[in-house]
Amino acid sequence: MVPPKPPRFATARLLWRLGMVAIGIFLGSSLGGVLVPQKTAGPLEDLRPAISRLADPPGRPQTVLLLGLDGSQLKSQTPPAQVQLLLMARVHPGGGVEIIQIPTELSVLLPGQKQLQPILNLYGQGGVALVADVVAQLMANGGEPVPPDRYLLLSRGGLREVINRIGGLPFDIETPLRYQDKAGKLKIELDAGQQWLGGKELEQFLQFKGPDKGDGGRRQRQQQLLLPLADRLADAAVAPQLPALLSQMRAQLNTNLGHGELLSLLAAGLKDPDLIQLSRLPLSGDQAARRLDQIRAEPLLELWHQAQAPSANNPQVNVEGIKPISTNTAVERLQGAGLAAQASFLDAELMRPRTVILHGNGNNLKQAQAVRKALGLGELQRGPLSPGAGVQVLLGKDWQPSKP
Repeated sequence: MVPPKPPRFATARLLWRLGMVAIGIFLGSSLGGVLVPQKTAGPLEDLRPAISRLADPPGRPQTVLLLGLDGSQLKSQTPPAQVQLLLMARVHPGGGVEIIQIPTELSVLLPGQKQLQPILNLYGQGGVALVADVVAQLMANGGEPVPPDRYLLLSRGGLREVINRIGGLPFDIETPLRYQDKAGKLKIELDAGQQWLGGKELEQFLQFKGPDKGDGGRRQRQQQLLLPLADRLADAAVAPQLPALLSQMRAQLNTNLGHGELLSLLAAGLKDPDLIQLSRLPLSGDQAARRLDQIRAEPLLELWHQAQAPSANNPQVNVEGIKPISTNTAVERLQGAGLAAQASFLDAELMRPRTVILHGNGNNLKQAQAVRKALGLGELQRGPLSPGAGVQVLLGKDWQPSKP
């Protein structure tokens, strides 16, 4: 059994922060138009005043469809840009964001057509309107489809510019990423470890698929980006600059959100980044045409339609794995240690090399440490949790309960 990693010393953490400040100042001074960070993200109580001054929160929960295109710009291009990121988000006025990640390789049958096609191709056929209509149908769960209140579309080039303008993003890359496509003029070279990513590096991180050429790894990297990006936007040095940043970025955005509306949603959504919860629409096992797995999707969509704001006080431990036997063994191990745990099952392509234990701050961190002690392995990370979970275990290939 693999022993847990020893905690990092306070001195190492201090050196890391000092290094990030220096790198952030360097990036800010060397990239034109970048917001120069005065400090890295501090304790949440230090961030809330800057966030609350952005704007008043919305009067009711608002749903927003977020689309990320693979093109470098929003202008029409040949071939048409594909959708590489698709999220349905609900922002609650008092804080907390519910997010459902929709796999863009999910295949649907449009009215009047005989062949299934993946969602990633729909934007080129009918723009945001067609994508929004299909997503509403998928998430209806047998009821009346409800379209999103608003939408926001961002190109890959637009995301690159956002990251550069906020001075980059501190991020921990788990394994080295290497890939080269000479025909497509794409070269990815990213080292493992904690580092400061500029827009170009983050773009490479999101483009990387992995040796299997599948989209599972890409979706995982999109998920890993959510909290670091929220923390960075909520940083006391960045949050006051967001109104000016949004004004400068309007040409890079396609949205029906007004300037004030967007600031209002950011003020509510960034109030407590640990209240960002994430779930994923599951896919069927048919690799030829990835349909929605209705059985696994039903409880997830039922929770979505309840529209309950995320809570910071959840005792539940969600254990996610690929294989039922090993996943249930982990649940039994945790229950034997006095922890409330339940199992759910991931799409096969989401298998990770190492087990990760996601948590928030405060009591959730202590709970995550108890989970790692009970399992005997697992890397602790802050991350967006699934609905109702205080801690989330993503079992990796290193979880081998049948072996001594």
